[in-house]
Amino acid sequence: KEFMDKLERTIDALPEKQKEVFLLSRIEKKKYKEIADQLDISVKAVEKRMHLALVVIREKIGNI
Repeated sequence: KEFMDKLERTIDALPEKQKEVFLLSRIEKKKYKEIADQLDISVKAVEKRMHLALVVIREKIGNI
């Protein structure tokens, strides 16, 4: 329970673009290509946003 609360707070604190990509990937289980098409950005941009989001989450919570 405590872990989930911390995770939710950390995700909410992510910059909007990173949070959007993280949620589409991890919650909606979309592939990077699908996310890129949906957001009209490159797959590389999706990879970068996802990487930055995971870096922040790992710093705050540890490896998940």
